[in-house]
Amino acid sequence: MDTLDDRQTLFIEVLLPLNLQNTFTYRVPYELNEEVIVGKRVSVPFGKNKVMAGLIYKIGETPPTLYQAKYILDIVDSEPIVSETQLELWTWIAHYYMSSLGLVYNAAMPAGLKMEGESKMVLHPDIDHNLSLDPKEYIIVESLKANKEISIAQASSLLKIKQIHKYVKSLYLKGIILLKEDINEIYKPKNVNYIKISNEVQSDNQLNILFDELEKRAKKQLKALMTFIAKYSITGEAEKTELVKHDVTNAAINALVDKGIFIQENRVKSRIVFTDQKQELEDLEKEQQQAYHNIQMAFVERRPALLFGVTSSGKTHVYAHLIKENLDKGRQVLYLLPEIALTSQLIERLQHYFGEQLVVSHSKFSNNERVEVYQAVQGGKPLLIVGTRSAIFQPFENLGLIIVDEEHESSFKQHEPAPRFHARDTALYLAAKRKANILLGSATPAVESYYNAQQGKYDLVKLLKRYDNAILPKIEVVDMQQQKKQKRTKGIFSDTLLDAISGAKQKGKQVILFQNKKGYVPVLECNVCAWTPKCQNCDISLTYYKYQENLRCHYCGYTQEVVNKCVTCGNTGIELIGYGTERIEDELVLYLPDIKVKRMDYNTTRLKNSHTKLIQEFSEGRIDVLIGTQMVAKGLDFENVSTVGILNADHLINFPDFRANERAFQLITQVAGRAGRRKEQGKVYIQTSKPDHFVIKQIVENDYTGMYESELSERMEYDYPPFHRLIKVTLKHKDALHLYKLGQITKNHLISFFGASLLGPEKPYVSKIRNWYILNFVLKIENNGSKIREQKHKLSMAVAQLEKNKEFSQARIVVDVDPI
Repeated sequence: MDTLDDRQTLFIEVLLPLNLQNTFTYRVPYELNEEVIVGKRVSVPFGKNKVMAGLIYKIGETPPTLYQAKYILDIVDSEPIVSETQLELWTWIAHYYMSSLGLVYNAAMPAGLKMEGESKMVLHPDIDHNLSLDPKEYIIVESLKANKEISIAQASSLLKIKQIHKYVKSLYLKGIILLKEDINEIYKPKNVNYIKISNEVQSDNQLNILFDELEKRAKKQLKALMTFIAKYSITGEAEKTELVKHDVTNAAINALVDKGIFIQENRVKSRIVFTDQKQELEDLEKEQQQAYHNIQMAFVERRPALLFGVTSSGKTHVYAHLIKENLDKGRQVLYLLPEIALTSQLIERLQHYFGEQLVVSHSKFSNNERVEVYQAVQGGKPLLIVGTRSAIFQPFENLGLIIVDEEHESSFKQHEPAPRFHARDTALYLAAKRKANILLGSATPAVESYYNAQQGKYDLVKLLKRYDNAILPKIEVVDMQQQKKQKRTKGIFSDTLLDAISGAKQKGKQVILFQNKKGYVPVLECNVCAWTPKCQNCDISLTYYKYQENLRCHYCGYTQEVVNKCVTCGNTGIELIGYGTERIEDELVLYLPDIKVKRMDYNTTRLKNSHTKLIQEFSEGRIDVLIGTQMVAKGLDFENVSTVGILNADHLINFPDFRANERAFQLITQVAGRAGRRKEQGKVYIQTSKPDHFVIKQIVENDYTGMYESELSERMEYDYPPFHRLIKVTLKHKDALHLYKLGQITKNHLISFFGASLLGPEKPYVSKIRNWYILNFVLKIENNGSKIREQKHKLSMAVAQLEKNKEFSQARIVVDVDPI
């Protein structure tokens, strides 16, 4: 037997979910040496009295030189919950996007797997009191019954032990407690009662006896039994709620259960309805088959592919064949979408092909559901994971393919909180490291992506014909200045568009109207002194919401009552300036009272299943006109939509950003693509006061190449992406005057590092958010790998020096690499 002196002394680097640049070194007790594996969680002392759960990041034998390492308290997991390849991705994200590794850990892990020291525990509302408990677990549960909530640190003090996290994990997995992060979205499994016929009465002889008995005494029960057999067979089973729909009473079913004729079993059912049998994929059309072949050729060379396919060209169908190929080989597939809004219709299509191999991952899932998804992916089974940008953090075991659909979308970029990563670019890194294939798809690729394809970094694959020979929509530009002069407008509507909506209704067709403004009106204004109600926390006008009867800030959520009088001059003439989706809905019904109208915006789709229900209503023809923000632009497929209206194209073109023309082209083209997606040609009406603007002309001619070339020329001249990379440095302070002073210090300091490559300071369009005043600097770096790394290193040093300055003690410095 080894003596203590002969045993190996191990030290581990522990990663904590905090905004700290470094890991912390801890010593491992000899008796835990064999259990130490990278990716397991450990309980560690932190600070004076805290106990935290951290992640083993590295294992070594070298003690720290600047401090004496404390011992870890316990190992929480029997198996690693994070792989070394996941940690490698986290490290890359932290370095590339200049974020702390702790914040990447915080973003990547479901809350239920972090168990921070200050996390509060509460009892689950559906606690099963029959579960067996360890004595220490019992003490925690009894304390929760008495106190409603306690922190993990308090539980540690209560039990007088440091190794608390193993008991917290056990109670969490048993469903007895919830961590406080879960409280606002408590996950309740969907329990369903299933009915089947008892084995003892399934023989013909027994059934005949039963029929005779029930005929005499219980005709409703006889009807229930015979209906079941007719619909589901003698050996089948049915959901009780489905059986009731066949004109069978609950009382009759319950009576048959009491008699032992029916067996009732309560089981958990997935909220996503999977088909029992997978459907075979339809064959690809000639153009799709060629695109599929070209993508496969790119994959043979281990090169990323960019699928440039016009709207309704059947890109998703090509994706489905690639997905099937990978699943059949036992590989996992990640299918990234920019927004949750895109998932419901797509999932409905994909689940018919891939059944229970499909897993969904997005931010509207509760923390409990996210843990379930994480564990399912970690199992390594061949799965299709469909999700938004956070799905990039799933623990892939056998990744074969990544698809980034609508790759041009700015929603792939994380803005707040850090890490401010871009899911598309992160996916490219992940694919390279995992030796997986990656396909980017879009009808309007990002200028940077198309440039990479032109430069040979990606293989460019084109799909320029619509599926099933559908015709691209005809686009008509409506000159709103001319219409106003001729008094042909009603509010925001031209008579041309109103006539088109009315005509579509008469033909039994549907209409989509696009306006990228929420609420009723963006601004209320005094018609005497031009005063407008503003947010008390942000430098922005409050949006008027008629149906909630309040004014609301879109940045911080501040609300106040509607004002009827100017606070400056006392005038009661408050005018409504502009049009949000609520006002458009109201006014359209006034002009066309027979039209059934609904909105699709953040406020009508924020509940978990509301978006799916709205899409279903529209698909079934119960809505004539769907008014929406940019949600309606993305990937939705409605075969009965003949008309699309862009209500205000000028707002998109006039936006103060170097990407404004590109984004206007992308967004309007994507919205226009919703029209006439089958045999009949659709019609698109673009309302603008600048009908001769070159971007409008490019959209009408579907001239992506023209847009790309004009953008590329301008960006080359002014040193913008793809020729230069941008890093935005944002300086924040709660005192406007002090911020101005800090801005001058920062400017002088950064110029000493970067010279003319630095732009700023500049006040942004919204210069105060949540009581923080804002100044921006932009650093332009030549698009060269070594140059970028060098400049980032210099910037890290420069920012660190500023943060040590006492003048900056109350300030925040935010670094955003590749801002969107």
